[in-house]
Amino acid sequence: MKKAFIFLLFSIISTLGFSQISIEYCQTKAKENYPTFRNTGILEKTSKYSISNANKNYFPQLNLSAKASYQSDATSIDLVFPIPLEMDLPKMSRDQYQAVLELSQLIWDGGAIYTKKKEIKAELETKKANLEVELYTLRDRVANIYFGILSIKEQKSQALLMEKELERNFNQVSAYMEGGLANESDLDQIRVEQLNLRQRVAEIELMEKSYIRILSLMIGEDLKSDIEFKEPNVIIGNLKDEVRRPELMAFESQVKLLELKSKMLNAQSYPHLGFFAQGGYGKPVLNMFKEDADFFAIIGLRMSWNIGSFYTKKDSKRIIESNKELINTNKEAFLLNTTLQQETQKAEIQRLEKLVLSDKEIIVLRERIKKSSEYKLENGTISTSDYIKDVNALDMANQNKILHKTQLLMSIYKYNNIINSEDEK
Repeated sequence: MKKAFIFLLFSIISTLGFSQISIEYCQTKAKENYPTFRNTGILEKTSKYSISNANKNYFPQLNLSAKASYQSDATSIDLVFPIPLEMDLPKMSRDQYQAVLELSQLIWDGGAIYTKKKEIKAELETKKANLEVELYTLRDRVANIYFGILSIKEQKSQALLMEKELERNFNQVSAYMEGGLANESDLDQIRVEQLNLRQRVAEIELMEKSYIRILSLMIGEDLKSDIEFKEPNVIIGNLKDEVRRPELMAFESQVKLLELKSKMLNAQSYPHLGFFAQGGYGKPVLNMFKEDADFFAIIGLRMSWNIGSFYTKKDSKRIIESNKELINTNKEAFLLNTTLQQETQKAEIQRLEKLVLSDKEIIVLRERIKKSSEYKLENGTISTSDYIKDVNALDMANQNKILHKTQLLMSIYKYNNIINSEDEK
């Protein structure tokens, strides 16, 4: 019994959760559904393999080489003795062959491998930051569609209320006709308004289906037209100025990558020290005058130093510093443009706040006018046409309020999106 109750409760919660949807959910799903979102995993795998390859440079390295040759001449010792002696002087063979297996182990590379691994990680962060910038643009696109749906649904609700109002007016005028206070033409005027309203409702429903279909494609889920779209909880009058956009992280990661490239130039200019051991078989061996093939072995330390890197190091560092200046300049331009967008959006929010306040006052006055016209219509002191005008004026005032309210919410949300504020959720 207890299990059945828990299952029923879970089913109810799941049903309620499924019947509602939020803009945050849509933005998250749109991001996950966007094809390039999968690039994050691909980039991480690529970075992992690159770091693994870099670590393998610390492993002992084996190198097998073989050669065979015939020379037109060979080293010999030609001595003339004053007294003839029967002596065979050593002479190298003209045919030579050799197979060598060399084991080498890196001891010190000036920090090149260590810096290379950090550079690989920095490249990954830079690519991920750039990807995040691309995905961030989806937020605006989803928000535009989402607020469009909210506006359409509000318009639909207002149209349905207007439909009920016209139906009530139609019944009233029909009653007036029986009392001789109205005629057939008065009913025709209401019928025309009803037909116009039905056309408007049909257009709204088609637009609603179109917007929901677009949002469904963006988030990768099939949304029904009867699903409830929650109004975003935006805070009016609490706008922050701090910018937390992913572009700033992208700029920082690019600078960090350039700094690591500069360190890599330093590491590449240091000498490399390593241990090696060779073992082989061939002719000649270490004793070059020994005619028979034999085994041989060599162990030792090896140092290599690419002094040529000093020729280009200074200019390479200058190039890196110039690129850092370019990134900082682009960052300053981005912050300037973002500040301009903030100020523009603030002005738009202030404008819409005033419009919403005035819409409320207009609706109150229009309702009074409409009630007065309704009273006059009942007493036969006003025509049905004039009454319908007042009804339409009230309907238009309500539509303006819906439009301005949705625009205000969207403007606040857009402002928070410009700076990537956490308060928008």
